Amino acid sequence: MVMIIASAFIQSENIVSNICIALAAAILIGYLIAYLINFFHEAAHYNITANKISNDRLANLLIGILIGQGIKNYRIVHWQHHVALGTTDDTERSYFESLDLRFFIYSFTGISALQFLSRRNKFVESKKESAEILKKEKYSQLFLALVFHIAILISLYFLAHYWIMAAWLLAVGSFYPFFNRLRQLIEHRSDNANKKINYAITSHGKLSRIFGNSILDKSFGSAGFNKHLLHHLEPSVSYTRLNELESFLKETILGTAIKGQRASYIRVFKKLLNK
Repeated sequence: MVMIIASAFIQSENIVSNICIALAAAILIGYLIAYLINFFHEAAHYNITANKISNDRLANLLIGILIGQGIKNYRIVHWQHHVALGTTDDTERSYFESLDLRFFIYSFTGISALQFLSRRNKFVESKKESAEILKKEKYSQLFLALVFHIAILISLYFLAHYWIMAAWLLAVGSFYPFFNRLRQLIEHRSDNANKKINYAITSHGKLSRIFGNSILDKSFGSAGFNKHLLHHLEPSVSYTRLNELESFLKETILGTAIKGQRASYIRVFKKLLNK
């Protein structure tokens, strides 16, 4: 839908306008991909369907295909994040980095995504259980993702939507990785973090935040990520029940602690910028 709308406004004789429209489309598509990928995380906790087999198949077919990732491979990496949050052994570590110019450059150029994939593959390969199944899933998902994205680009090419082709490439290769890494950093990086400290060798310490229910909070932090603190407290609880869990915990001894971690994505972004 975004691509159709954007293509309707593209005028071949106005290059500046075309660049602006393509860039806006890339940002929005990247944001939407980041929104959808958060449900992949929900599938990692077996919360898409009651049946685990169909849960994984649907996750791979409908979501994993966007980023060439298999749910079984991701689940191993993500569970380590729960186990090792705040330590040097965490596998999801964008919050180790300062929200500075380097963070933006590495995110938008795809360097950070390649680094993450390299670390993820090494971690998964270190796990001997179900090695063949994991390997098969990894390569099949990469193949399906390539076919999916190439099919989109070829379709746009034959429709002569060259600016939208560029927008799609930017969305997948730049804006989605940026939004994904930024969300995780905001959820876990401490206000007291120091950009001079290398948290890959010095433990950062555990920290998770809880956000509100505004349109921004629920879209940027879709699939319950806006209640990320609660997810780390009870990983098996579906995002559809986190508001109820929050209401319950407010009446317990944890209420004050939870209230103290309430934040907004924008406010934390400003606070952590270049820190």
